[in-house]
Amino acid sequence: MLFIVVLAVCGTLLFFGRNQPVTLSRWPGHGTSDRPVPTIGAVAVPAADPALLHIVVDDGLYSNERGELDAGVRRAYAYASARFGGTLNAPVTVAIVQDSGCALSGIAYTDVRTLQVQTCNSVASGRAIAILAHEYIHQLQHDRYGSRHLSADVILSEGMATWAAGEYWLGDHADFRSYVHAQRDRGVFYPLATHYAGRSIGEMNALYYQWASFVEFLMSVYGREMFDQVYITGAGDPGSAAYAGVYGKDLTTLEQEWIAWLGA
Repeated sequence: MLFIVVLAVCGTLLFFGRNQPVTLSRWPGHGTSDRPVPTIGAVAVPAADPALLHIVVDDGLYSNERGELDAGVRRAYAYASARFGGTLNAPVTVAIVQDSGCALSGIAYTDVRTLQVQTCNSVASGRAIAILAHEYIHQLQHDRYGSRHLSADVILSEGMATWAAGEYWLGDHADFRSYVHAQRDRGVFYPLATHYAGRSIGEMNALYYQWASFVEFLMSVYGREMFDQVYITGAGDPGSAAYAGVYGKDLTTLEQEWIAWLGA
């Protein structure tokens, strides 16, 4: 697939193999309302807050754990929004959809406020919820930054969506700083402005975690206000944001500071 910047919607498409751990194998892309949102032959999960999250699940999917699924979907939103530091501006539809090939994937159609996770009964529902935590952030980004989100530097948009999903993606690590430090110790490390086009799943994984760690660095060292300023300056490609204009330092300089901050 190609990463396409569209004017209608920004999202992320994440693919997980059937037997892979939840924190691996994501594929970046965009959903667009220029094509139909997939039909959902779904039944509603009982909703504690239908005004905010409308949760629909395909017939026969996780049918014996609907209550737990509902609670997990709502907890993921509460957690992700708290880490992000904002709430949804309007209701969203959360669609948990049966995938005939038993792949696990997620996409955010942020302009039509639909977040979709494709999964199957052989995949633990918790893994589907982990993907949803990432997708929630894309909708929150849309609601916070408006149309400028659609052209955000992918380092910042995907980095923040991964960072704010926090515990759902970190495994045994306390933060993305330690995760990427360990990743670097294994010899896995790429320049931040590396584009994922043509990269393997493993390489894209590494980039997503690096970007999350870089976002963690920017916000902890320079603060959220400056991060918000740089977020709205991008042109889609990694490295396209106006880092020098906001931080007084270009991406190369910030990257060296980040590497030192990692303790690598």
